[in-house]
Amino acid sequence: MAKPHKPHKPHKPHKPHKRSHVPSSAVGAFIRREELDAQLVARLPNAADREFVLRCVLESGPAHHRGANYVLLRLLGEVLSRLPEPQTSETSVREAPVPMRVPPHERTGEDDVFPLGVPTEPLALLAAEGSAEQAAMIDCLTDGPPQHSLANAMMMQLLASMLNRLPPRPSEPSEPPPEPKRRSRAPRAR
Repeated sequence: MAKPHKPHKPHKPHKPHKRSHVPSSAVGAFIRREELDAQLVARLPNAADREFVLRCVLESGPAHHRGANYVLLRLLGEVLSRLPEPQTSETSVREAPVPMRVPPHERTGEDDVFPLGVPTEPLALLAAEGSAEQAAMIDCLTDGPPQHSLANAMMMQLLASMLNRLPPRPSEPSEPPPEPKRRSRAPRAR
């Protein structure tokens, strides 16, 4: 028979975490837009499209989101710049569009996607191409306000470029490796 459950002692109330508030001006001071613009040129050659994407990523939403987007994108760009040149050409990249969340009465049907998409090739490492799992991943990456969805698209662009520069994984063997042969010992004479 199970022992009766004893109630836990009440927890002490948590003290609020004191954190200094960083003013928006401090966040804006470290953002260097030209650095991200340079990262985008190869993926988005049209200057107006780049400006639009950067405005969404660096000027929309709370300051901490804008700052986090900048920091993560710059660091990913730094990693990319340190990798060797690509193994293969990046000319034909499959992308999922990033939809604009436009109210129904303002939709035109033509420009309801952002000019930068999410490359799907890296997602094939996590889920089969065209699978429900991959579709859910794409939805997670492209949903939400533009400061999130476009930052995700930019990060995925950088990750796709990084993966393209890495050597391919060694192919996994189709059969398990043979067991090592064990030496048979002759019984000792006593």
